[in-house]
Amino acid sequence: MRSVLRLSWEAAPATLVTALVLAAFQAVIPPVMVWLGKILVDSVVEGGGGGASQGDLVPTVAALGIAAALLKLATSVAGHRQRLYATVVELHAEQRVLERLATLDVGYFDRPDWYDQVARATRDLAWRPYGAAWTMVTMVGSLVAMAGMLVLLLTLSPWLAALGLLAVAPTAILHHGFNQELYEFFKETTADERRRRYLGELFTHAQTAREVKVFDLAAPLLDRHRDLSKRRLHVMRQLQSRADRKVVVGALVSGASLAAAYGLVASWGLEGRLTPGDLAVVIGAFSAVTAQMGGVFQSVFELDQNASFLSDYFSFLRTEPLITGPDRPAELPKALHGGVRFEGVTFTYPGHSQPVLQGVDLHVGPGQLLALVGQNAAGKTTMVKLLLRFYDPDEGRILLGGIDVRELDPMELRRRVGVLFQDFAKYELSVRDNVAFGRPEREPTDEAVMAAVRGADAEGIMLDLEDGLDSNVGSLFEGGHELSGGEWQRLALARLLFRDADVWVLDEPTSALDAEVEAVLFSRLRTLLRDRIGIVLSHRFSTVRAADVIAVMDAGRIVEFGTHDELIAAQGTYADLFHKQAAAYR
Repeated sequence: MRSVLRLSWEAAPATLVTALVLAAFQAVIPPVMVWLGKILVDSVVEGGGGGASQGDLVPTVAALGIAAALLKLATSVAGHRQRLYATVVELHAEQRVLERLATLDVGYFDRPDWYDQVARATRDLAWRPYGAAWTMVTMVGSLVAMAGMLVLLLTLSPWLAALGLLAVAPTAILHHGFNQELYEFFKETTADERRRRYLGELFTHAQTAREVKVFDLAAPLLDRHRDLSKRRLHVMRQLQSRADRKVVVGALVSGASLAAAYGLVASWGLEGRLTPGDLAVVIGAFSAVTAQMGGVFQSVFELDQNASFLSDYFSFLRTEPLITGPDRPAELPKALHGGVRFEGVTFTYPGHSQPVLQGVDLHVGPGQLLALVGQNAAGKTTMVKLLLRFYDPDEGRILLGGIDVRELDPMELRRRVGVLFQDFAKYELSVRDNVAFGRPEREPTDEAVMAAVRGADAEGIMLDLEDGLDSNVGSLFEGGHELSGGEWQRLALARLLFRDADVWVLDEPTSALDAEVEAVLFSRLRTLLRDRIGIVLSHRFSTVRAADVIAVMDAGRIVEFGTHDELIAAQGTYADLFHKQAAAYR
């Protein structure tokens, strides 16, 4: 419960204070009205004996009407603040989850239990954190009101809550009108809300989480998500302000109606139509103690119901990263003359017993293009994960520019590496976004973006797009243009080129392209590589044979190493795989 209150305070301290003040104010008014009711009864009795006139009752009746109006006003305003408070806490709770995901390692996404943990933490995120916090607020109010009523009962015996039920119609009508406006608000903001949720989902899927991590997209994506959240809250506040103004009128009407009802009952008492006992029964029929007590028990029930979810949510927020940087990270040189080197690397995934890599030794220098080939599960992709330090090896070390990657700041390491994953992300945003996400801190000018687009042979994508680079792609949002698998892959390749990194890692970079386009594109990539370090993972030997050196992997080991011609001449695993694939084209 302390964590819930802390979360609520972080989200909206002013709103939380307002809620507590309103709850206390609402709790105090009923005992005050009971006390005023006692005065009214005493005055009626006195008036019936000739000791007071109807005019003497006006201040008490007016005070009761004002108290009733204030109660109705506080209740209505609290209801509106509750809706605003719910939105603020929901958005903040969701933002906390995304911020936590942004700091955690992609290694978590290789664990099935991680998906369970995320599902539990985000389940009913839209209302449970707020619901628990608001329940505590209302329970405080119920306890205060009940305590006040019990004190009065001990001194007065009968008690008065309110006759506000007689004036509920105006408020009910206003609430109905506000609900209609609220419905229209949710309807009209559906597209923005879906876009906001889509940006949030980029942090929760393995396919996009890798690129968010490697390309350091957390900050720009969170900024966009935050901007949409602020826009939603701004409209919500305007809606609430209009509703509050209407509630003032409704509260005044309700207060006047209730004052008239009290005056009428008092009048009947003065005329002898009601005995003081009858009047006490009429007023005491509206028992507040029972209602408040029921509210307390309901609050306790709701808090207990939310306890399991709250435990999962706050446990998730305390999740620690798998990989942490050193206190004093080493600095990478501008030129990575030492290239990329694996020395005796052995690695087993957490929860598995069989190693994926076993004693791997490998070196690729600047200006070289290395091809990794082998059957599925041979360990090729795992080597990329270790290079990016999504995991640390169990044995051996990995050097970049002559420095052990464990001595580097993980984010700085990843800024020097560009990756085109086989299951690359498809950002259903603009073409510019899809390319510029390769290096979000770089200015995405038309010239810079188009240079990357041309490098990836993706100019043809622009032909049917009315807004050019700012056209949306994909079919998720209205106005978007669906792309073919090859077109999506070219955009992902353009993203890699825009990153302008020192190390290029390409995992099946031309798998969605036909042979003719593949030949042209790979020749262009070979030229663009220049003095960079290139690593390509591929099953297509038309791509592999263009590499400077080829490493053949099997069961986590490098079993052959050399140029295409050398490996063909050796008549080993590579030659066998090459001839089998070539036979399909004969």
